Amino acid sequence: MRKPTQMEVFDALYTLAAGGGRKEALFGNSYELARPAFERTLIGKQYPVVHIEFPLLGEPCFDLLTSPGMVEAGDRFAPGAGFGHQATFDWYASVCEQYGALGCGFELDLSAGETERAAVYFQQFEHYELVEPFLATVGEAERARDYHNILNRMPKGWPPAYVGLFPGRPGTPMRIGGYLDLNELTRCGEDPSHLGECFRQIGFSAFDDTMLVRCTELIRLAPLVDFQFDITTEGRLGNTFGLSLGFSTVAPREAKECMESGYGTQIMQMLQGWGLADDRWKLVADAAFARHVGYTRDDGSEGRFALCTRFNFAKVKFKACEAQPAKFYLTCDAGDMERA
Repeated sequence: MRKPTQMEVFDALYTLAAGGGRKEALFGNSYELARPAFERTLIGKQYPVVHIEFPLLGEPCFDLLTSPGMVEAGDRFAPGAGFGHQATFDWYASVCEQYGALGCGFELDLSAGETERAAVYFQQFEHYELVEPFLATVGEAERARDYHNILNRMPKGWPPAYVGLFPGRPGTPMRIGGYLDLNELTRCGEDPSHLGECFRQIGFSAFDDTMLVRCTELIRLAPLVDFQFDITTEGRLGNTFGLSLGFSTVAPREAKECMESGYGTQIMQMLQGWGLADDRWKLVADAAFARHVGYTRDDGSEGRFALCTRFNFAKVKFKACEAQPAKFYLTCDAGDMERA
C-alpha cells in the first residue's frame, strides 16, 4: 500500500468519525460541501490539522477549520485554491522559518452555505509583533491599532493567542482569543465578581449577573479555557463572548470515560439542563479514535501512518448576555509515525 494522499486522509478521518449513525445525528450533509472546500485549503506536503465544529442542538451540520502546520518558501496553492490568500501564506512561510509552525489557517462557514470565501486566522501566541504584518497580508492593516488597544487592556493571565477575521465581508468583526492561565482559571471558576472585574478592565460590558454565574460554573469544570471577543470595525468590543471548555488532554481511548463519568458528562449535562444541547452529545465519544496503517515507503521500507480524531472544545457563545446553543469541536490529525 502506498502512502495516502491528503484527500484520502480527509476522507478516512471523516468516514471513521461519522460512522455508526453519527453522520445523521452530528454532521448532517455538510461533507458534500466540505470536501471540495477542504481541497482548496491544501498547501505544501504536510497533512493539515482539521477541526470539525458542530452544534449540540438544532439541525446537524458542521463548519470546518484547517491549519497546514509548516509552510515552506515556494509552497503554492493549486490554481483556483487558497481563497485569495496566497500572499498570507507566503508571509507565513517566512514566519515558519524563523519561529516554527505557530499556526495559520482557514475557517469555512459551511453551515451557512459559505464555500467561496473563507475566514483566515493566525496563532501568534506571545509574538504580538506578528499581528500587524498578518493583518497587512489580508488587507486589514488599519485594524492593527484596534487590536493593540484591546491587547493593552487585557488582564494578567488573559494572554491573547490568536486573531482571525473574514476579510472583505462588510462589517466583519476581528476575533481576538486566548487561554486563561492556571491562576485565572482558578479565580474565574471560584468568583463571578472577579470575572466581571476582568470584563470591565477589558472594556466588555455585554454581561449580567446570570451570565457571570453561568460562565463561572462552566469554568470550574474545565481544565483548560479558551476565551474569545469580537472587535468591531469601529474598534470597540462587540456584544459577544465565546467560552470554550478544553478537552485536549483527553486521549481517544479516554473519550468514553470522560463522557460517561468524567468532567465531560458534567459539562454536557449542565449545557443540556440550560437548554443549550440535546442528547446527541452522548454520541460524541465514539467519534474519537486512534489507528495506524502500514504502507510502503519510496525506499521500499515499511512505514506506519497514524489517523486520529480527538476531543478539542465544547463552546458556548454569549450574545448580549444570552447563552447560544452549544457547539463541539473535534480535531482530526494524521501523519507518519517515527521509524523504530
